[in-house]
Amino acid sequence: MYRVILIFDMESPDSEDQEVRDYLEEHELEPRYQSTGELDQRQCEFLQFGGCYLGRHVDSIGQIQRKAVEVELLTAAIRGHLADTTDGDVGEAAGLTEQQRQAAVAELVPQFHQESSFETAENGNLIAVLDGEAVREAAHHLAANIRGS
Repeated sequence: MYRVILIFDMESPDSEDQEVRDYLEEHELEPRYQSTGELDQRQCEFLQFGGCYLGRHVDSIGQIQRKAVEVELLTAAIRGHLADTTDGDVGEAAGLTEQQRQAAVAELVPQFHQESSFETAENGNLIAVLDGEAVREAAHHLAANIRGS
C-alpha cells in the first residue's frame, strides 16, 4: 500500500499544474485528503491519493510533468543558442522585437521537441542537447518569415 501526494505551489504555479488538475477532473479523480499549508516557505495545496486508486494514472501525470520539463529545458537551450552567436543575439541581428523573439522561440520549441533532443546527465537529471548551428539556422529562417509578414 502506498500513497501519492501531489503538491501545488499556490503562489507560483508550475507550468504543468493546470494540465494535471484538468487531467484529474477529466478522469473524475478525487483526492482522499486535501489541505493547504507551508512547504519550504511556500504556500501549497496538498492532494493525497491512495496508490491503488490513482494507480494507472500515475504514468500519465508523470508524462504531463516530463513534457513540461522538456519544454522548459528546450526553451532555455534555444535561448542560450540564440544568444551564443558572434554577431549578437539572432533576434537583435535579424531586427526582431522582443515579442517577435519570444514568438520565434515558442515556434522553435515544438520543432526541436523530439526524443533525440534529450539525454540524462551523470547526476540523473534530464538535459537538452541541441545543435546550436541548427537552432540558429532555424531561427534565421523564422526571422526572415516574420520580417516578410
